Amino acid sequence: SSYIHHFHQSSNTMETITTVIPYLWAPLYLTCALAALYAIFAYYIYVTCYADDFGGKRLTRDSEFCPSNTKMDPPAIKNFQWNKDRVLKNASHHENFNDCELLGPLENNAGKQYSRQFISALQKDKASRLDMDHVYLSFSEVLWAFTFIGPASFLYWKQGTTRLRIRAYLAKVGIIKKKPVDLNELAAKIVLEQSQVIHYYARTDKDSKLGNIAGFFFADFPYVDMDGKFHLADLLAVDIDLDTKRMVKCKMDDEALTPQEAVNLLWYGLISYQHVKLHSIANWGVNCDAKVKEINPFLHRNSIITVIYNYFGFSSFPRFMKEWEEQGLLSAGWDPKSLTKTFVHGAIDNIWQHSQIKEMQPYSDLVTFIVKVRAIFHSEFKKYKDLFPNVHCEALFVGTVLHSLDHALMDWNMEDPLWLDVDDPKFGKMAELGRIVKVGFVGDIPGFYFHHRFQGSGHPFYESVYAKASKINKRFADNMDTCICR
Repeated sequence: SSYIHHFHQSSNTMETITTVIPYLWAPLYLTCALAALYAIFAYYIYVTCYADDFGGKRLTRDSEFCPSNTKMDPPAIKNFQWNKDRVLKNASHHENFNDCELLGPLENNAGKQYSRQFISALQKDKASRLDMDHVYLSFSEVLWAFTFIGPASFLYWKQGTTRLRIRAYLAKVGIIKKKPVDLNELAAKIVLEQSQVIHYYARTDKDSKLGNIAGFFFADFPYVDMDGKFHLADLLAVDIDLDTKRMVKCKMDDEALTPQEAVNLLWYGLISYQHVKLHSIANWGVNCDAKVKEINPFLHRNSIITVIYNYFGFSSFPRFMKEWEEQGLLSAGWDPKSLTKTFVHGAIDNIWQHSQIKEMQPYSDLVTFIVKVRAIFHSEFKKYKDLFPNVHCEALFVGTVLHSLDHALMDWNMEDPLWLDVDDPKFGKMAELGRIVKVGFVGDIPGFYFHHRFQGSGHPFYESVYAKASKINKRFADNMDTCICR
């Protein structure tokens, strides 16, 4: 009987083991399955992204042939006189500008001279041109970015465009209405309170009967027509009443534009031609060298994020346009090459001396903040310069403070994407793209595991800048990113 009892015990034990073993192996099976899926994902990223766009096609910044190589500063900005002459010459081609009251003050505006310190800086070697997307990343860095950045970014614009399609349909059938808006006020906002405020050139005299009017001139302004083709207008001119902060007039070449046409054009110019300048300059503010991780790991990670977002914006974005056309968000014939041409034109056109921008401080929260914080940023950077090897201070400022606020203000200013009129018979195609950018590529992206704000970064440089900037405008300071991450 004891033998039989022992036999039954052994049988029970074997049954238990047989039952438990599959559960013990389950985690291993799951791990192997996930590893296999990730290996497939990594291979897909290598074939479709890294091999095509990075491996053997780019150079690190320490190479003398890299467009933003560390031995050269960003391209020299164009002087005020050069751009002033360009505006006046382009205006002379069109009778529409013969009665422009602000071209006279512009012609008499000699611009302000560079300080000695700036003249000295100009004597350093400079790169020949701006280029948004060219910095090399290793495959492991690209894979990290597509693992921890790509999914969140992808889901953000997917959700945004889905909501846009629903809202646009509901508005079309009359179930909902777009938010009320004063288009003249909106046009003024996306000039005065965005980076394109640098297009300010002249204003009326104090005793002018016209009032306190400022002139913003966009020479060689890029736009896309209703056939989806790229064009350059000689001149876009926007007059803004600084007291009411409303646009009072807008002209482009031989046409006087309505407020809606002006909004469509100015928004497209902002998200493409103008904003690309910030992305391009930011390349001199990164250092992806592995050695930097020993000195400043926060800078190293921020640099990878900035480089991959420049890639997303320039190389990846146009590839989604076919999908948006199939979904009805873009009409047939939107040529992605036209958008790329706009990007390239904005980068090559560079920026120009705009010291007169300080005259806009009483009328622009952005200008007030940027002028004051830029001085703080440069002062603090000198204290921590050793933590930022081969990083250009101004480029870092542009790629962090200025870039992130340009995005934040786009989000705040264009409250409703339906304010962009896709049915505009002249500029509707640009409005289509403008809506997509607003809902999917402007706001903060949730889901990142890494910290990307000045506030709470724990880094002495960023924290010191934030502490002082928050006393000037806390809302702006709270939205300062330490990298390009949207």
